[in-house]
Amino acid sequence: MKTLRLLLGSLALAGAAVGAQAQNITIRFPVEYAAEITQGQANLDFARRIEASSQGRIKVRYSPNGATFKGNELVQALTRGDAEMTTLVSAYWTSISPQVQLFDLPYAFPDQATFARVTADKAFVSKVYAAVESKGVKVLGLLPNTYIVPGTRSKQLLEPRDFAGMKLRGLGKINSATLKALGANAVSINVTEVPAALQQGLVDGTQTLMDAYVQYKLSDYIKFITDARYQFIYYPWTVNAKWWNALKPEDQRLVQAAVDEAIAANAPVVTKAIAQAETELKSKGVSIVKLSAAQEAALQKATAEVWKQAEGDIGKALIDEFRALAAAK
Repeated sequence: MKTLRLLLGSLALAGAAVGAQAQNITIRFPVEYAAEITQGQANLDFARRIEASSQGRIKVRYSPNGATFKGNELVQALTRGDAEMTTLVSAYWTSISPQVQLFDLPYAFPDQATFARVTADKAFVSKVYAAVESKGVKVLGLLPNTYIVPGTRSKQLLEPRDFAGMKLRGLGKINSATLKALGANAVSINVTEVPAALQQGLVDGTQTLMDAYVQYKLSDYIKFITDARYQFIYYPWTVNAKWWNALKPEDQRLVQAAVDEAIAANAPVVTKAIAQAETELKSKGVSIVKLSAAQEAALQKATAEVWKQAEGDIGKALIDEFRALAAAK
């Protein structure tokens, strides 16, 4: 009888262990953009990878187009645990961490190599995102994309004076300050609201990613796009910290690996999408002009004051540290 009780006890423990190992996990993953654009493709790639590596035990409930939450609502949803994961453009995180504005400063990343070099310093990235992580969020990685480019109904924006008086969709405090330095007026609207705003004449143009002009059918209104490089766009890949800390270490490793792999695999997707978008936009009569080095230098000079203005929010020491990292080869 004692032997039988021991055997039954062992079987019960083994069953509990198997049950614990087989625990199913659902990741609620809302974003505010379309699944078809490049960052959405990275999200879907992550979903495929994590479901495969966990043998279907970890599933992703993906909700694009701001259907569940968008903008600052999404920041709040993640911090309070109404979503487990999101890749929300960095500008929204500045509402709880002014230091995050650092990476949005005009011409902070004149090329993608500079972004890669700076963000490879994990300790520095942690310093920039420290206030975000103190609010119950964990940053698993940074998903790089490309530059937002301005587009208008009526003209190319080739030099600072071309921006004067233009009403353009703004993207956060730093971007709005950049537009102001160029003489433009920033209008705060969500990306999904841009087509209606253009149709109603509330804005003269917008700033967005090249493939987003195609996805949101903005070529119906936008006829001039200027390929300028004043702001590089990336998406912090974030999770709710309480949820993350409750995961078993092996599940954390699976999720982190899937994020890392999806980020790495997205670079050629972005490059291809930009080329395809440019071809399609030109076929629809949109004029696309790439700025010369001299034209970029003129915009950079005109927006240099934004760096000084940002010292109060970001801190001069952090800005100086960034400059040193960005300049290192």
